Amino acid sequence: MASTGGKRFRNDIEGLRGFAIALVVIFHVFVGKVSSGVDVFLLLGGVFFFGSQLANARNPKGLTFVQSLVRIIRRLFPLLAVVVGATLAAGLLLMPRIQHLQLSKDAVGALAYITNWQLAFSGRDYNTASSTVSPFQHLWSMSAQLQIYVSSLIAVTLIALIFRRFSRKALAVILTAVTVLSFAFATYQHGQDQAVNYYHSFSRFWEIGLGGLLGMLIMPRSDHGEKPPAPIVPPLNTWVRQIFGWLGLIMIASTGLIMDGAQTFPGPGTLFPLVGAVLVILAGQNGKPVGVTRILESRFMQFLGRISYALYLWHWPLLIILVSYTGYDAQAQPLFGVAIIAASVVMAWLSNRFIERPLRQTGRPRRAHVLWTPSYWWESIRVWPKTAYAMVIILIAGGVVAAAPVVAKNQVEEGEELWRLASNVENYPGPLAFSNDAFVPPRQPLAPPFEEMGPLLPPTQPDGCQIGFEEDHLILKRNFNRSEEECAYGDLNSERTVYVIGGSHSEHFIPALDEVGRRQGVKFMPILKMGCPVNANITKWDGSDFPSCRSWSKKVVDHILAHPPTEGVWMTGTRPSDIAGNGPEQVPPEYVDLVKLFTENGIHSYLMRDNAWHIQPPEMGDPVPFNLRECVGEMVDGTRTATERGRNFPGVRDRWRPTPEEIEEINAECGTPQDASLLPEDPQFKAYAGLDVTLLDVTDGFCKDGWCPAIIGNLVAYRDQHHFTNIFASRFADAIEYQMYKKPRGAEGSEDKARKAPDARAEESGEVAPGAPGAEQPGAPDAGQPGAGQPDAGQPGAGLDAPSPDEIGQHPPVQAPAVPQPAAPAGDFY
Repeated sequence: MASTGGKRFRNDIEGLRGFAIALVVIFHVFVGKVSSGVDVFLLLGGVFFFGSQLANARNPKGLTFVQSLVRIIRRLFPLLAVVVGATLAAGLLLMPRIQHLQLSKDAVGALAYITNWQLAFSGRDYNTASSTVSPFQHLWSMSAQLQIYVSSLIAVTLIALIFRRFSRKALAVILTAVTVLSFAFATYQHGQDQAVNYYHSFSRFWEIGLGGLLGMLIMPRSDHGEKPPAPIVPPLNTWVRQIFGWLGLIMIASTGLIMDGAQTFPGPGTLFPLVGAVLVILAGQNGKPVGVTRILESRFMQFLGRISYALYLWHWPLLIILVSYTGYDAQAQPLFGVAIIAASVVMAWLSNRFIERPLRQTGRPRRAHVLWTPSYWWESIRVWPKTAYAMVIILIAGGVVAAAPVVAKNQVEEGEELWRLASNVENYPGPLAFSNDAFVPPRQPLAPPFEEMGPLLPPTQPDGCQIGFEEDHLILKRNFNRSEEECAYGDLNSERTVYVIGGSHSEHFIPALDEVGRRQGVKFMPILKMGCPVNANITKWDGSDFPSCRSWSKKVVDHILAHPPTEGVWMTGTRPSDIAGNGPEQVPPEYVDLVKLFTENGIHSYLMRDNAWHIQPPEMGDPVPFNLRECVGEMVDGTRTATERGRNFPGVRDRWRPTPEEIEEINAECGTPQDASLLPEDPQFKAYAGLDVTLLDVTDGFCKDGWCPAIIGNLVAYRDQHHFTNIFASRFADAIEYQMYKKPRGAEGSEDKARKAPDARAEESGEVAPGAPGAEQPGAPDAGQPGAGQPDAGQPGAGLDAPSPDEIGQHPPVQAPAVPQPAAPAGDFY
């Protein structure tokens, strides 16, 4: 994030640049929050950028558009290429293979300066340092800044060509108007979609634009060799400068402590640190350095200012890769954080000394169409001895990055093959291996491919049939209501309807419900919101208030009562004790109130017992969510086994076909006890007593013998710590169909209220269907043993009812997409 320099060099601004980046580094390493450093850096870039471009546009001897663009890229791109290349190489060597595909894509996006859009479109919020965060995440600001610089450069050039007598005042008026529009847009987007707003280049424009307006006021530039006009801001006396300087610095430094930047910037709250930066700049406007200005002009702060760009580039990938490789936490282990900062400073100094400075253009070239001028190329050859080592480093880094598309292509091809294999239910029975003791063919490649989150999500995600954390409107049509096609699954032409309502734990069963609906002639219509079970009195996953959940829930209930479904509503009927997923499970009283309301209005409720939420075992540290997909990835690529037990499993690329013993070893590491999150009995049976409900429970499909593992029936069951992969969820179709339509189960005292479909395949004559409790199943364990089926309602172990192994294949298997499409957003939805 370098700025273009002018004729006047402000040492205090150089020091402020260093202070801003120091804040970024310290907050990233030790605090785990967003500081105001990047926002101040953007403003400082604008201070110099617009004035210099105006001078070039108005001066016949100024730089051309191409010269200006080359000058900016020459300043920014070479070191970026080196950092991206080094990060990619280190990431491929040291990070779990599960992250290599995304790592390769992010590397290409960083060099193309589109990281901000990659993050926005994939729904990745700006996250604190962890082993799962992209080491290129911080480059969103580089992308947004260059996009703003290039678009502004084009605009200034075009305006200068159209209006020959283009004045400084005219640019100020135009820049003010665009800055105000950008601020208004950022303010609006802050309330609509903060995740996208954070990365949006137009939302960020006003920060650079504000800096440009400030630069015109305090450092006006000369045109045509004239004497520069006097600054519009009058000189300030010493006491005012001291007050401005200290007040401004305190405002900048305290921002990250008093507000959550990821949820605030670049909205109106960003004015607080930026006003602070303006005060600091005004404090150093004239006269002898005093107070803060004297500190900013010290040797140390000047050193930080010189290496600030390189320090910003290096610190984040060093932090993420080392956290991933070592498992250390800089916040819990301060010496580790100090070591990362020291390494970042050393790398920044080396980069500045051997790459930035040799390649920096000295002097001011004469105006020319630079790319077609022989003198430009001759000058490049003449200085070759000084830049040779820098160019060699850049070429090596470029070669590494060039390999990124190859890595991505190979993994995509492998992924397509694994999706094809996983569609075979006989080789990949998934939950049927536990519930029905279905045969699990040994030595099959693990599926589905789990390097990327997107293809593992339910179809509602790519279809745009769910709403984000901040919004509260109902999504009833695809592409977030922008399509005329309704959000519906199953039999789309049926008049029999079921609403699927709530958060992601209702949503991840959509692949199974889609199949059930097509078989039973029922249309399942989702009304979903991230992290928001309907009528639940909960916070967001980070503990912050969740007002949009409350307002959205009211709209959902009003919609259902106004447009009741013919068959009922489908939702989860239990949840963990707290928002983080710590057990034991419970039935919140708000859930009971909601179901009672539906019952009173003649609306039936299908209630699914929630699945296990996997929490990290105490021996591994704090009780935080335990990502089973990542655990499997670490075990498969050898990261965990190599460092802890000296063994190494080959990767999926080598078509590793694990033995049952090897899968058992992985599951011993990647799983949690059933009683950590689930009670011995389904609490729904008593909680919803007397209400019009059908109770569903598929626990026997993902837990066995008291353990809930990550790999079941050759399928990777979870995409994170508590959400099923879409193909694993699809394997519940037979069980859910059986429990909904063949042998439904009611709550205590209301067993007779459980409904059957009019055309249910289970006969009312009393004949026991294959796979039902009491039916003999070849190879099935004795009743009461794990996988024996469902005991009487409400008894310990009540769980999954599903067809027997003999029935598998009567229905076409639920097909995974041949080429899974990336879905957004990707993340943890509660």
